[in-house]
Order: sequence, then C-alpha cells, then structure tokens
Amino acid sequence: MREFTESFLTLYHGTDEEAAKKILCEGFILSRPENSWCGAGVYFYDIKAKAWWSANRTCADKRNRTKNKYKPAVIYAEVKNIPKSEIFDLRVYRDLVDFETYVKQLDGYDLNCEGMDDQELVIRMRSWLIEFYAKTNNKRMVIGIFRQRPQADYAEAIEFANGLDIIFGVETIYCVKDASIITILGTGGQDDEVVS
Repeated sequence: MREFTESFLTLYHGTDEEAAKKILCEGFILSRPENSWCGAGVYFYDIKAKAWWSANRTCADKRNRTKNKYKPAVIYAEVKNIPKSEIFDLRVYRDLVDFETYVKQLDGYDLNCEGMDDQELVIRMRSWLIEFYAKTNNKRMVIGIFRQRPQADYAEAIEFANGLDIIFGVETIYCVKDASIITILGTGGQDDEVVS
C-alpha cells in the first residue's frame, strides 16, 4: 500500500531578531519548555499575525528578565513531503484515538483533568504525554488545536463568538520534532515580504 505525504508550506515562527539571525545561520534547535503544548520541538503557526504576536511576547518576556530591548522577528519556513505515518495530527480522529489508547495503556493511568484547578499542571501533563507518544511512535511532527490560556482582554470576543457558534480562543500549533525536515525560507521584513 502506497503511503501519502503531507507538505506544510509557509509556516511562521515568532522570535526576536538576534535569535532569528542565529537560526538563519545555524538552523533551528529544539526547545524544551516544560509548559509547552507538545513538549520539545520547534513551534510554528500557520497565521502570520499569531507568529508576530508570539515574537512580541517573546521580546517582552526577555525584556522583563534582562531589562534589554529586543526587536521581534518572524521566520518563514516549510516542511515538505513528510510521510503521514510520521505526523501525529490531533485534529484527525484516528490519531486522537490511537493516542488515547496509548495513554490508557500507561501504568497508573488516571488522566482525568476535568475540574483540576492547576491549569499549568494539566499543560505539563499534556506536554509530557504528547512528547512521550511522539518519541515512542517516531513522529517527526505534531499538529493540534489548543485552547489559549485565559486572557481577560479576550473575554468579550469569546462570548460574542460563542453566541454565533464561532470557535475563538484556540491556536493551531505545528510542533516539529526533527529540525532536519524544516526548510527555512527567510525572515519577515517590511510588509511581511520574505527576506533571505
């Protein structure tokens, strides 16, 4: 049976200008944040505006830690012709069911996050489970739609969207687990043209 491949053209990674220059020269290095969506990886959005938001947030976080100024940057990249068997796509029913079966087979399985007060604990648990599943099953890319952390500024927009059965307050995340499958196209310049 022939296996099909997927390509993800023009993904966006938000960072700061200094880090972007280093990435353009040396390539991506997998990050390992504890409170990430999917564990270690290089994170991308498929919407430029989200990547610019991420870049601005990254710069603000670094500024708060170091008191230095940072300029936001967005890297444009693509992933081409990755076999479907190497993609863990949480938007796909079969992949989600396989993940659920895998998690239930773990010793001491009792994953009921409903009613759990500590949202950060739930995020860490999810991150660890996705990381472990992806590594065990040789997944080179994870894709999922995740709820954003609550933000007071968005409360009215979410209420409006809910009233019209529109989904708002979620993010589609592309987490690449193998940096060798990423082709860097350049960084976003003025008017978002790609600058190599």
